[in-house]
Amino acid sequence: MDQERIFALHEFIDGEAQNWFHRHVLHTNRDKQDWTFKEVLIGLYNRFVNAATMQEAQEAFRTPVYDTRTGIQTFYKELIGHAQNMA
Repeated sequence: MDQERIFALHEFIDGEAQNWFHRHVLHTNRDKQDWTFKEVLIGLYNRFVNAATMQEAQEAFRTPVYDTRTGIQTFYKELIGHAQNMA
């Protein structure tokens, strides 16, 4: 069942994700020989989604600006919110 899902997944990815999939999951000289569907999804997530999400969170952390009208507590809460998105 996992192999069928892995091969089906291949049809829904492209670009760099598909290159990663070929190198790490399908290639005959890959480091890991037997992948489960869950492991493939986690591998794709760690390589692509997690990195993109972290980049977005870092950029969002840099955007808050202190405003004297709303005060330091509002600024602090906004920074903490963005910091938690990076955790």
